[in-house]
Amino acid sequence: MRKTLGEIAKLVNGTVVGDARAVITGVSGIKEAEPGDITFLANPKYVPLLATTRASAVIVGHDAPECDNNLIRTEQPYLAFTKVLKLFAVQLPPPKGIHPTSIIGLDVSLGKDVALHAGVVLEDGCTIGARSVLYPGVCVGQGARIGADCTIYPRVVISKNVSIGSKVLIHMGAVIGAQSQPANLLDNGNDESTEKTVIIGDDVEIGANVTIDGSEVSPTIIGSGTKIDNLVYIGGAAVLDSNCIIVSHASVGSGCKIGKGVIVAGQASILDGITVGDGAIIAARAGVVEDVGASQVVSGFPASSHEKWLRIYASMKRLPTMARDIRELEKRLRRVEELKDAKTENH
Repeated sequence: MRKTLGEIAKLVNGTVVGDARAVITGVSGIKEAEPGDITFLANPKYVPLLATTRASAVIVGHDAPECDNNLIRTEQPYLAFTKVLKLFAVQLPPPKGIHPTSIIGLDVSLGKDVALHAGVVLEDGCTIGARSVLYPGVCVGQGARIGADCTIYPRVVISKNVSIGSKVLIHMGAVIGAQSQPANLLDNGNDESTEKTVIIGDDVEIGANVTIDGSEVSPTIIGSGTKIDNLVYIGGAAVLDSNCIIVSHASVGSGCKIGKGVIVAGQASILDGITVGDGAIIAARAGVVEDVGASQVVSGFPASSHEKWLRIYASMKRLPTMARDIRELEKRLRRVEELKDAKTENH
C-alpha cells in the first residue's frame, strides 16, 4: 500500500510539518524504521531518536521539538499510530458462512456475509450486522445487538441486551455485560428488561480477558474510538467518552465519568463515582480517590499532581539517609547536653 503523508494526516486528524506529498509504504518502530516507513513518538525519553531515525515521517504530539524529518502533529500520537497500523495491515479474506454446530435462537437477525464459527451461541432476538465475524465459542445473550464489520474472537461472552457499534474488535475471553449489582439493588429486577446494560460505540477495541460490567440502573458506556488493553476492569454504569486509552491491569470503578481522550496507564485504579476531565492522564499504578480536572496529570497513591508526587517520591528515596542523619544529630545533641550539664555541676 502507498499513501501520501497528507492522506495519513487527514486520517488521524493531524497537521503535516514538511512534505505532505511524501509517499509512505509501511510502518515501523522509531529505531527500526527505514525510508518509506512512518513511525511515532509518544514517550519523551525517545525524543533524541528524532534526529537519528531513518523513517520518512514521524507522528508526534504538539509539544514535540522541531526536526529535519517530516512530522504529523496530532493530539494523541499513540492513538493515531494505531489507526495507521490498521491502514497498512495485510487484509486476509474475511471468513464467511455459518458452521453447522452454531446454535441460533428465535428471531435472530443476521446481516449479509456474517460468519459464525463452530460453537457460536446466539440467543433469541440477537442482531448481528453485515460482515461481522464471530469466532469459536462466542456467546451472545438475548436481545444483544452487534453492528457491522465487527470481529469477536473466541470465548467472548456478550450478555443480554448489550449494544455494540460497528468496526468493533473484541479479543479472546472478554466478558461484556456481567451484572455488577445484586438484583435487590436494581431499579428493575426483572430479568426480561430490554434496557441496554452496556453500550459500546464504533471503532472500539477491547483486549483479552477484559471485564465490562453492565448495569440496569444506568448503562455502562464505552465511547467511539476508545481502546482498552488486556486484563482491564470497567465497573457498572461507568461512562468512558470517545478516544480513551485504558492500559493493561487498570480498573475503572462503577459510576465513573471519564472524559474524552483520557489515558489511564497500567495498574492504575479509579475509585467508584470519580469524574475525570477531558485529556487527563492517570499515571501507572496511581490510585485516584478524588475528581481529576481536564488535562491534569496525576500519579501516586492517593493520586495527586504529577509534579507534587515526584517531590514526594524524591523525599521518600532520601528517607534512609535522612534517618541516619537524624540519629547522628541526636547523638551530637546528647553530647552537647552532657557537656553543658558537666560544666553546670563544676560551677
